[in-house]
Amino acid sequence: QRCGRSAPGVWRFVVVLAAWRVTPCRSDGLLPAVGGSSLRRRIGDAIRARQGAARQLDTTTLNGCQPSALRLLPPPALQEFAKCYQEKLDADSSHDWSIPGAELAAQSQCWCSSNLTATMGEYQCCDHSSVFPMCTLDCSPDCDSDLAKTCNQECPSMCFEAAEFVVDEGLCANCNWLKCWPVMQCMTRHAEKRVETGELSKTCHDTKFTDGDNLKNYWQCWRDAPKHSSHWAILSSVVHCVCREGMVEHVTKHDCCKSMTYGGGVCELQCLTEKECATQEAQTCIQLCQRKCTSSETTPGKECVNYCLSREAPCRKYASCRPPQVAAHICDDGRWPQASSGCCAMNRTDGKLGEVYGCPRLCGTQQVWRLDGGRSIPWWSRWQNNNEIVVQCSCEDCPETTEEGLAKPGRTVEETIWDNGQMMLVDIARREGLLYGPNRRMQELMARRNTEVLEALQAQNGHGPPSASIAVINSRYSKLITGAAQFGDDDFPVVRGSPEPDEDRNLMPILLIAGGCTLVIVAAIVWATVALLRRRKATPVIDISGNPEVVIGNPVGPNSGDVASVTGAPVTVTAPTRSPSASPCQEALDLS
Repeated sequence: QRCGRSAPGVWRFVVVLAAWRVTPCRSDGLLPAVGGSSLRRRIGDAIRARQGAARQLDTTTLNGCQPSALRLLPPPALQEFAKCYQEKLDADSSHDWSIPGAELAAQSQCWCSSNLTATMGEYQCCDHSSVFPMCTLDCSPDCDSDLAKTCNQECPSMCFEAAEFVVDEGLCANCNWLKCWPVMQCMTRHAEKRVETGELSKTCHDTKFTDGDNLKNYWQCWRDAPKHSSHWAILSSVVHCVCREGMVEHVTKHDCCKSMTYGGGVCELQCLTEKECATQEAQTCIQLCQRKCTSSETTPGKECVNYCLSREAPCRKYASCRPPQVAAHICDDGRWPQASSGCCAMNRTDGKLGEVYGCPRLCGTQQVWRLDGGRSIPWWSRWQNNNEIVVQCSCEDCPETTEEGLAKPGRTVEETIWDNGQMMLVDIARREGLLYGPNRRMQELMARRNTEVLEALQAQNGHGPPSASIAVINSRYSKLITGAAQFGDDDFPVVRGSPEPDEDRNLMPILLIAGGCTLVIVAAIVWATVALLRRRKATPVIDISGNPEVVIGNPVGPNSGDVASVTGAPVTVTAPTRSPSASPCQEALDLS
C-alpha cells in the first residue's frame, strides 16, 4: 500500500487480507511514510515476534524521545526525508513502483540520503516503534557478503508484497527481518535485477492505477447502476460497470491482475455483449435471480448462492449484463424513487437543512443499507470518492400507484390516530418514569395534536402528500408532551394506611352491601318515628280544667229498673290538670 499522489484518501477503504490489514497512509507516525506503511507494520510484527521480550518498543516516549515535538518542529533531516519520499510518489518520478519491495526501497533510499540514522540517534528515537529498526540500516552495504546472499535466499522478493499478493505459505517462513535489515538495499536491488531479467514478474503499479479516467468512470457507473432490488443486482452493478468502463484492461495494463487488493479476480471476468445479454436464456436467468435473491433477506439464501452468485452457478456469467430497472413503490409525495438506490428523498423534520433518504413511511418492510466503503475485493469496487454515501433501500408492501400513495397516508392516520396517540403517551410516560402513567397535561396536548393532524388531512383533501405536514406536527407535539411529562405525575391526595388498589377492588362489594343495609335501617327508623309522631297528634285532648269532678265508670240513674245494679252516690275524684312539663309516665302515676 502506498500513499498515492492523486487520491490520498483512497486507502481508507482497502480490504483486509489474511492476517495483514491494509490501512490508509497516516500522518500520526513519526516518519511521514514509514509510520503509515502496512508493510512497515508487518515487518515490525515479525521483528517483535522473533525478538519476544528481548526488546520492548515504546509507542510514545522512550529514553527521551519526544515524537510529538518532532512532528510539530521537525528537524531539517526529517523534512528532507518527507520531501524525498513525496518526490518518488509524483507522477513524473523515475522510481518504479512495480518492483517488489518498491516501497521499502524508496524509504531506505530517502533515509540514507537524509542521514536520518544520526538524527534519530541524537533525538534518542531509534527504538521508537515507528522508527525501529531503520537505524540499523547500512547505507553502503556489501551485497556480495554472506549475510546479503543468505537474506536474498531466505527472504524472496515477493515476501515484500505478502500483504497484497497471494504467496506460498512457506515462502517467507525462514525470513528473519531483523537480521536482514542492515542489507535491505541489497535485497531491493536483487528484486530489480530479477524483474529486468524476466525472472520475476512486476507487481501492481498502484501509484499510476488511480490516474486516468477509467477508475473515475467506473465509480460514476457504479453509483448510477440499479442495485437495490436484490443481491443479484448488487453483484451485477459491479461486474457490469467493470466491463463497461474497461477496468479489466486497466488492471492488466498496470500489472495488478495478481494483486488481491487491486485485481481481486477482475482479470478473470467474462464480459458479455449486449446481444448475448438480450437472449432468452440471459433474461430468464436475470429475472429468476432477481426473485431468488430478494433484497428483503439480510443475506443471500442457499438457492440464490447456488443458482446465481457462486462462481459455479449456471447464471453467474450473466452478471456482466445490465442490472434491471425495478420500480415497485411510490414515494409519499407521489414521485417515483431513485433508480439506483430505490430510495425516496424526504425533507428533514429536525429543523436542519438537507434531505434524508429512505422508504415510504407506509411500507410494511423497510431496510436501508450502505453499500460504499468497508471491506471489498478489489478495494476500489465499492469505494466512494466524495463525502456522499451510496445507500440501498429495500422496501416492501408499499403503495404501488400514485393514487394509493396520496390516499393511503390520510386513510391510515384517520383510522389509527387515537390508538397511536395513546401508545405514544404510554411510551413517553414510561421513559420519563411516571408512576401513574400520562398526566393530564400530556393528555390535553395529545388531544390537540390529534385535532391539528385531522385538520391538516382535511385541508389537503387528497390533493397532495400529507405525510410531511403530519410529521412536522407530530414532531412538535412529541417534544411538548415529553416536556409535560417531565413535570411528573398529577397531584392526588394520599391517605395514610389506605389500601392498595387491588385490596380496594376486593373490598368494594362488601362496602356496597354494608352501605345499602345502613341506608335501609336508617330509612326504617325515620319512617317509624314519623308514623309515631303522626299517631299521637291524632288523639283528642279534653280540657277538664273547669270541672273539678270527674265521673269514672257508668253512673246509675235513679229510675233504673235493672235489679243487678247497685244504688248509691256517684264516685268522684279530683283530677289534676295536665301541665306542659308533665311526662307520660308522671301522668300515669297521677291517674293511679
